[in-house]
Amino acid sequence: MYEQLTKFIKGRVALSEADLEQLLSCFHLLEAKKNELIARAGETSRRMFFINKGCLRVFFIKPDGREATRRFAFENSFSTSLTSFIGGTLLKESTQVIESSELLYIHREDFYQLLNTIPAWEKFYRSFLEDAYIINTRRLEDFITLNPRERYQLLLEENPEMVLRLPNKLVANYLNITQEALSRIKSAV
Repeated sequence: MYEQLTKFIKGRVALSEADLEQLLSCFHLLEAKKNELIARAGETSRRMFFINKGCLRVFFIKPDGREATRRFAFENSFSTSLTSFIGGTLLKESTQVIESSELLYIHREDFYQLLNTIPAWEKFYRSFLEDAYIINTRRLEDFITLNPRERYQLLLEENPEMVLRLPNKLVANYLNITQEALSRIKSAV
C-alpha cells in the first residue's frame, strides 16, 4: 500500500528508515468511488492526498453555475488545495474522484508536525511547493498567451495521458473551451 509513496518520497529526499516509518505512519488509506467529492468548496482543506491509483479533478463553480477545472492529478502525485491547506481558509474549489481511486492521505496537523520533526520532510515540502508554483504559473501563462489550439497541442505534448484517459467533456473544460471546439481542434490536428 505504501510502496509507491515510499518510492516517490525517496526519489526526492534522503530519509532514515526511522523517519520514513514515522512519516508513513501518518498516512491513511481511502478507497474513493468515481464521482465522489473528497473536498468541497466552503470547507477547509484538512487533508493532502497521494494518488496510488486513479485520478482526481480540482474544480471551481463559476457564478453562472458552470464548472471550471483547475487541474487533474494522476497516479504518483500529491493533490490538495494549497491555499486552504496552508492558510486554513475556506475552500473555493472542490476535489472530485474521476476514476475509482486508491488514495493515501495525511491530515494537516500531522503534515505540519512532521515538518517540525523531520528535516527531510521540510525539504520535500519545499520541492513540492516549488513544483506547484511552476505548474500553476505556467498554466496561467498558457491561458493568457496561447489560443485554444495551442493549449491543446501543448497538452498533447506534455500530458497525453490526460487526453487518452479522460472524457472529451473534462478535457474541454480543463482547456476552457466547448466540447464542439475541442472536436474541431482534434480533427484539425
